[in-house]
Parts: sequence; C-alpha cells; structure tokens
Amino acid sequence: GSFSQMRGGGFVACAAPVVRTTHSPVWFQIAPVVGVVRNLGHSHHFSIPRPTPILARRWGEAGQARSFGRVPGASASRRSENYVWTGVLGVDPDRENVLLRLAEQEPTPVALPDLFQFGLRGTVDKYRLENARFLHRELAIRTAQRAVQLATLPFGLSEKRSVRDVFFWYADAATDLASSPCPHTVEEEARFTAMLKRMLRDHTAVVRNLAQGCVELRDEVGAERFHHMQESIDQVLGAFYTARIGLRFLMEHHITAQVENPGYSGILAKACRPDLIAGQAADDAVGLCLAHTGAAPPVEVVCKAPDPSITYVPSHMQYMVTELLKNAVRAVVESHPGVPGEDLPAVKVVVARGLEDVTIRISDEGGGIPRSRMNGLFSFLQSTAQEPEGMRDPARHRWGRPGEMRTTACNTPALAGWGCGVPLSQTYSRYFGGELDIKSMEGFGTDVYLHLNLLGDSCENLPPKVQGSPAAGASTWPTPPRYDPLRRHNAYSARDY
Repeated sequence: GSFSQMRGGGFVACAAPVVRTTHSPVWFQIAPVVGVVRNLGHSHHFSIPRPTPILARRWGEAGQARSFGRVPGASASRRSENYVWTGVLGVDPDRENVLLRLAEQEPTPVALPDLFQFGLRGTVDKYRLENARFLHRELAIRTAQRAVQLATLPFGLSEKRSVRDVFFWYADAATDLASSPCPHTVEEEARFTAMLKRMLRDHTAVVRNLAQGCVELRDEVGAERFHHMQESIDQVLGAFYTARIGLRFLMEHHITAQVENPGYSGILAKACRPDLIAGQAADDAVGLCLAHTGAAPPVEVVCKAPDPSITYVPSHMQYMVTELLKNAVRAVVESHPGVPGEDLPAVKVVVARGLEDVTIRISDEGGGIPRSRMNGLFSFLQSTAQEPEGMRDPARHRWGRPGEMRTTACNTPALAGWGCGVPLSQTYSRYFGGELDIKSMEGFGTDVYLHLNLLGDSCENLPPKVQGSPAAGASTWPTPPRYDPLRRHNAYSARDY
C-alpha cells in the first residue's frame, strides 16, 4: 500500500466489495480499501492494491463460513460464534483496516543503552510517561505486524484453529492499544501498564498453540511432505519468535521498571550470574525429570571464572539453560533404563567467561545423537521424545502459569516432545548476538555450548556482535525489506507439496 499524510480526525473506512468466482474457493477484492486512522498521533491515508486474494474465507460442505469459536478473553462483540470472514485477514472491515494500516508502518529500533537508562529511572513519573507514550504507538505497530504475519503463514498453517486463535490474541491486543488513549497522566499510565500485564498473561500459550498448528499440518499432509515444508516453516516461525521476544521485552521492561530493584534495570540484571542461574535451572530440570520418569541424574555446576557476572536478562538465560538441561537429563535416563537415579552418570555444566562472551557447556552421557539427525536439531517440531499428553487435544491449548516465563514443574506440561525447546533457545541466544552449538558423540553423549555475548558495561560500549543483533534494531533478523502485510505467503499451499 502507499501512504500519504492526511489531515482530519477520526476513523473513516470503506470496505471493498468482494466477489467469488464459479471455479475457485478464493475470493478476490475488486476495489481498493481506503481508510484514515488518526489515533496514535499520526494520520495516514492508505490504499490496498487490487485485486487481492482473500484467503481467509473457506466454505464447508453446507456452504457455510467456517467458525473458529471464541478466543478465551475475547468479547462477544469482537468475535462471535457465528463470525463470518469477509476480508484479507478474516476480521470485520474496520478492524482489518486498522491492523493493515498499523502493520504497514516501520517499527522503531530501540537502543539497549536507552532501555537500560530508562530501567534505572522507571520509577520517576516523567520518564514512565515518556516511555508509555512511545510504547503506546510502538506496541500497536508490532502487535499488528505479528497478527498479519500469523494470518499469512505458508501452506495453510494460518487456517489451523490453534494458529487462528493466536492471530486473534494479537489482533485484539493491537486494536486495544490503538483504541486506548495515549497516556498523558499518571492514572492513564497506570491503566496502560495494567493493559500490558493482561496482554502478557493472555499470550502465555502462544508457543504451544503454534506447535499444535504445526502438528495438525503434519498430520494432514504426512511426514514426508511436511519435511519438504520444514525449511519455510522454520524461517517464518523463527522470524515470528524473534519479533515476539522484542515485543515482550519492551512490555516486561516497562512493567518491571515501575518498582525499584537494586542491581536491576527493569528486566536487565547489571550482574547476572550464569552459574547461579544454571543451578536453579538444574533444580527445575531434575524436578521435571523425576515427575515424568521417576528418576533423574545429578547435575554438577562448575564455574571456571572468578567473576562470571554479566549484564543480561535472567529470564532469557533461565529459559535457555532449563530447556537444554531438560534434554540432557531425559537423554541420560532413557539411555540407562532401569538404573536408579543415584547411579546415573552426572550431567556436567561448566561456566566460563572470556573477553567476548560467557559460555555455558552442558555435557551428558545420554547416548548422543546420530549424525543423520543433526541437521534437524534446530527445526521446529523435531524432537527425540514422545509427544506429550494433550498435544493433540484442542481443549488443552491454554496452559501454564499466566505471565511466567521461567520454566518450572508448575508451568511446563511435559518434560519434552513439543520440539520447540532447542530452536527457541537458539532464537533467544541470537537475540543478543549469541549462539547455540551442539556437538554429539553417538554411543556416548552430547555437548551443548551456549554462547552469551557480554552486553558491555551496563549496556554501554556494546561489542560489534550485539550492535548487529536483533536486540539492537527492531527485533528482526536479518533486517527485512519494507514490511508488506499483504505478501501472499499462502500463494503456495500444502497441496503444492
């Protein structure tokens, strides 16, 4: 679409008529959609070129539009049981125009030093209001882009019910932000922060729902055809999760900064101790392993640095190390059937600090991984474990302790089997320019190397790898061309494979 500055207030939308051909279930837009949005301090005119395939509306045997049910927490006025899809994104024209207009805008890169400084001053009303006004517009853009991205996933993945639910969560968040007043008073900022808390809580099940959608697609097309789709699915999910990390970072940082916490700047710890976090992650992984298998090997944590402290996000580090340790302890138990926990070979964690990064090595004697499977380790839905209970049960989509990122026995439904832990850990490590490497010795065990970049001195003097990471930009990797929400990922479908 094209933009031009417009004057005037309010929102004006003209929905384009649609027509269905006699030979195709795909609808086409035969007139441009035109709208004016003046809500975030910027008024723009935009038009959507014609013709545009409308992919959302599919017809059942009786010629009725498909209904995807209600999203938990969504109001009946915004999504009813008999909702009819009529537009590019499958929502009513007014909401669709708002989402597309927001998604067309460029997200603003946020510098880590600026975020760190805000976190130190986050209890001061002046700075909270400035940051809230920035986030009011920025989060609306980013959530709308995630919604449009979910509506245009390849191979018909967007049409899976669990994925469609996630789309509505982000669409609701974007329209809620766009329709809320920009905070100018302390009271309005408090209501804005409360809204961010609700969004974080409501989006707890995103990872599981998207995994569920991939399972549905794999079951539909078969394992062999899904294998040929895997690379494209990994690319779009990797891009989505990278952007999601940045989105949640901004929200959590603003929320956490309202309470002064010595040693912290929002969610950034000035002196994060990888060895201590590894010890906590070991306790969580061992507890999960005991709960699911009845046995667990000991985990030994050794620190080879006099002071391994770095500036980092503890919750990110906790997630990565826990996921990797879950794999290690499970592999040890499964490769030594019938051996009691106290006799199992220990999983060894070594923490070392160099000039460029802190490295956490996790070594296990779990039998290793065949070389033929190494290339698929970082692909989504690739797991050596059995599928967890409820993986195919739509009634169990929502799970976990709302708003809690840390992986524990309380908010993790299964020890393994979703096939998301390793690729997501790699995505988290790369967010700040780090890396995740896996080396295997089949017949013996596996070594995992988690490289975490030093974020300078309180996010000052950032090393080049951090400066070129998604965290230093707009949470994208690599930097994409101008975002086009109407790009037809679904132009090729699962039938083409």
